[in-house]
Amino acid sequence: MKKRFLSAALALALLPSLLLTGCGPKKVDPNADASSTPAAGEETSPIVTELTSPVEIEVWHTYSDSYETWFQEVTDKFNETHENIHVTLQLQPGDQYEAKVMAAAKSGTLPNIIRSQAVNMTTYANQGMLVDMNDYIYNEEVGYPNFDEDINPGLATLYDQWDGARYAIPLFMGGNVFFYNKTMFDELGLEPPAKWSDVEAVATAVSEKIGKPGFGFQVMVDGFMEMLIQDGGQVVDVDTNTVEFDSDIAKDRIAWYQDLLDKGVARLVGDDKHFTNPFANGDVGCYVALSGNLGYLTQAVGDKFELGVAPLPQEGPVQFVSLSEPIFAITKSTPEEELASWTFINYLLSPEVNADCASVFGGLPATESAINTDLYQQFLNENPVAQAVLAEKDAFGYVPAIDGFYDVRTSLDRALEEVFLGISDVDTALANAKTTAQQAID
Repeated sequence: MKKRFLSAALALALLPSLLLTGCGPKKVDPNADASSTPAAGEETSPIVTELTSPVEIEVWHTYSDSYETWFQEVTDKFNETHENIHVTLQLQPGDQYEAKVMAAAKSGTLPNIIRSQAVNMTTYANQGMLVDMNDYIYNEEVGYPNFDEDINPGLATLYDQWDGARYAIPLFMGGNVFFYNKTMFDELGLEPPAKWSDVEAVATAVSEKIGKPGFGFQVMVDGFMEMLIQDGGQVVDVDTNTVEFDSDIAKDRIAWYQDLLDKGVARLVGDDKHFTNPFANGDVGCYVALSGNLGYLTQAVGDKFELGVAPLPQEGPVQFVSLSEPIFAITKSTPEEELASWTFINYLLSPEVNADCASVFGGLPATESAINTDLYQQFLNENPVAQAVLAEKDAFGYVPAIDGFYDVRTSLDRALEEVFLGISDVDTALANAKTTAQQAID
């Protein structure tokens, strides 16, 4: 039923339409066969390689504060140096973004470039909404020379699940890391935990110091999925398209965190919505969050204390850190707009711009040439976030993405909230979530 609804909705994309925010391109047929993808370097469709008249494209993103400032500055420089292309950025509310992109996808009103989670891109790709950038990457006129040698090998698992097609590209690589108040840790003689089983002792010492729960997850569902996969569990069995987040391993991980909550040494993010200010104010001493939080934390902490960053704890048979940073994709529109969109992404991947991006966001550049720039090497020598991300690089991977994963993640997130808030017991919450998630997949 859901697949039929999506196909019907996508047919609306054949009509002239407006973007949710301002004028946008007329979409071409998004129902083109996306099941057969080319080998790397093989062009499958004719593309425009030159623009002879001005083209405007729109990009949706959720970068705010200093990140938005950086993105706008880079975009302004691009517009100044590309006379036939004008890029307009549209900041979207972070807490509504994925739902808004999903709605735009269903109605055929996506902007030219979207920034979204990798797990959601599979849904768009399966419905034929995204451009395979291989057509541009390997083109002699507009391509990216030596792309396979330059792009970070940690991204391979992203393209494996798309049979080698490149429907999206990250600007930088990052994932969850362990942020901590280094000044406090030094006073207490603590080291950041290398294993999840080390967290309780650290959280207990910090909690006793500040008189309140000292540890937490910025996004509980993402941290939970990482622990689950490390421990040998699965969120979804991609071979059978079956939800597996109600396993004994999953329940054991939930019980572990519930115990920390019951002991008063851990907390949920709650009404704060974000741990940045509580952490800066001393109301929590350590927490797990995306490396991209660096800019927010640096501003919030200031000179109150020294900020510490360590790799995400690992424990279990699988070394795993989810590459959670959103990636950029080009949506199908006109050949001219698609070329303009690729030109902009190619610019963002250029060594100096990509190195600057990773430095601003506290991540690892997507390309080796950017990593090797003087700009990034200096940042790496000085920045603890970059060092933590580099240290966990070999554990990077993607949560297996299947059609409907957005609803899978949402259902699991709701179940965890119900359990940890005492609204439901673990068996009932996971069973209900599994039913909802499986229906979304089916």
